Amino acid sequence: MFLRKNGEYKILTDPDDCAHGRCSFRSESLPPLDEAVKKIRVKNPIMQEFHGSHGTYTQANIERQRSYNLPQWKGLCEESSHQPPARRGERRRNQERVNRAAPTPRPPSARPEGQKRRPGRPPKRANQVKVKEEPPADDAEKSRLEGPPTPVSPETNPVQPKTEDLSEGESLPTTKPKGRQPKSVTSRRKNNRGDATDQVDEEAYTGFDYRIHDHEDYTAERCEELETNYWKSLMYNNPMYGADMPGSLFEDSTETWNVAKLPNLLDVLGQKVPGVNTAYLYMGMWKATFAWHLEDVDLYSINYIHFGAPKQWYSISQEDAPRFEQAMRSIWSSDAKNCDQFLRHKTYLVSPSLLKSQYGITVNRLVHYEGEFVITFPYGYHSGYNIGYNCAESVNFATEQWLDYARIAKKCNCEADSVWIDVDEIERKLRGESTPEYYGGFESEFDGFEGASDLLTPPRSVPEKTSTRGRKRKNPDDGPNTKRPKLHPEGPRKLPCLLCPNNLDYEDLLPTEDGKGHAHRRCAAFIEETTILRDASGTEVVCDIDKIPKARLGLKCLFCREVRGACFQCNFGKCTRAYHATCALLAGVQVEHGAIAVIADDGTQYSVPSVDLKCKFHRQKRPNGVLGESSDVDRRVIESARRLVQGNLIQFQADKEINGAIVLENRPSERSLLLKVLPRG
Repeated sequence: MFLRKNGEYKILTDPDDCAHGRCSFRSESLPPLDEAVKKIRVKNPIMQEFHGSHGTYTQANIERQRSYNLPQWKGLCEESSHQPPARRGERRRNQERVNRAAPTPRPPSARPEGQKRRPGRPPKRANQVKVKEEPPADDAEKSRLEGPPTPVSPETNPVQPKTEDLSEGESLPTTKPKGRQPKSVTSRRKNNRGDATDQVDEEAYTGFDYRIHDHEDYTAERCEELETNYWKSLMYNNPMYGADMPGSLFEDSTETWNVAKLPNLLDVLGQKVPGVNTAYLYMGMWKATFAWHLEDVDLYSINYIHFGAPKQWYSISQEDAPRFEQAMRSIWSSDAKNCDQFLRHKTYLVSPSLLKSQYGITVNRLVHYEGEFVITFPYGYHSGYNIGYNCAESVNFATEQWLDYARIAKKCNCEADSVWIDVDEIERKLRGESTPEYYGGFESEFDGFEGASDLLTPPRSVPEKTSTRGRKRKNPDDGPNTKRPKLHPEGPRKLPCLLCPNNLDYEDLLPTEDGKGHAHRRCAAFIEETTILRDASGTEVVCDIDKIPKARLGLKCLFCREVRGACFQCNFGKCTRAYHATCALLAGVQVEHGAIAVIADDGTQYSVPSVDLKCKFHRQKRPNGVLGESSDVDRRVIESARRLVQGNLIQFQADKEINGAIVLENRPSERSLLLKVLPRG
């Protein structure tokens, strides 16, 4: 991040240099916002409903079909139901006193003089029977006369349903679901344009003060007290949040630290991406929450509070992010199975005390005050809530260091219109290359290969979209079949594999028999049609790549979600789960080497090496724990571990998750292995 100090800019590599990502700003130098706040229109704010208990909650954002100007929004925030709790012994502002009736004194029981009551519960009187007294006849008749009459429903004629003749091929319209439906952040940003300018009610702003004047009340002790109350009363009095509103309160003349005009790497895109490189305003109130999430494409974000009460921020360090993801998957296991990027839904909340006590994850805390910036870093999970009425502005930005995170960033496929950025396009523009106006389809090295198409295709997670882009426009100056050379300023890259999209240092690359490409040894061994032989010079080469059928080339890997190269499928029954050979290690695929018998045409019987591959859902069930309970299983595990040497790839299971690792050192005398755990990204 960048910090302005004495007119100079300084690069901060450690968030601790700026109070964990917070830096102050001289808001006194900015012009007053008396006229700028008149443009604020809180359209369709979201009402937040929380469900859960004991520190784990889910959040649903439901749009309210109305709009507020700033005086109306401030008045809503000052209602007693939307105010933070008062200090002990004090009352909330604008809270009406409730007059309670004085309790009726109970008449003293008649007890004989000189007799004291014995300790314990008084005995029941069995001979005492309560008799319901009937009112006198005159009173009963009066009550019948003065009582309300019994309502009688009017006679109704049955309504004949309307019938319409449908044309051939026409279907009935789909019925809309009843009730209030939660709305995702992506769809809200897509539809919340905010271009139309509403007429300003000048009378409402007469004598109106948009600021607050009790900043000194939000001390560190007070914010800590409110934090405790927040997690205790989260499910009471659903708050409202004016989130994702396009606009800015910065003047165009403000050149320094202007969130709306922040120069960054995303400017090379040449277009506006909603919620990414365009500023958004956020109108908050007490308990208005933003759940645990990452920024789109793991970008940086900068957040500034123009006026109002502070925000409470939580963050997870990048080092603890994998453990945090594993903890969230264990809490919401069903949601994690439906979407591997379910945390990008901005729906899930976990208290810092629960993460610390049950999972050993330390949560960083920060109170964000008026006139201060908060910057979040790539792959840094964060959440928080508003302590009271305030107005904030934020935007995403990118640096050159972000490109390393963007190449491995993942997106949620639950929503077809989720935000994504083409990193390759940014790199091309940074190198000064012209970006083609039209993009062609993916060019595969196997387009000319023929083969059988008897392979099953695994079901896709989301419906595929048909491309509407045209073919790449051909330049008449270019020769036949000319391709623009790719520039690699960081140095020569490793040769790509023809059978998978992964570029891994620990996998051996072998040349193909025609010498025009390379393939990983593991890919050639796992794919059924390919073999590894030695040529005349004794060099190992990959053969029969041209025999791979097109159906196998069109399989989608369940781990990396890419349709590139060739995938194998699970050998269990009719299972259609497909994986790249290099993805199988991290995907938990069970690999067993063996031999199968083959009978030649002349009747000769011989054996060839084979590989049995089963996905993690159909792999053999292992006993709980690192080693099995029986001595037989324990002995086999120890013998297998003794045979491991440096460089071997193995799998191990920890916290119900299968991981891949490289053996760095084997210590049989200590019965221990030194491993390098491979990242799942």
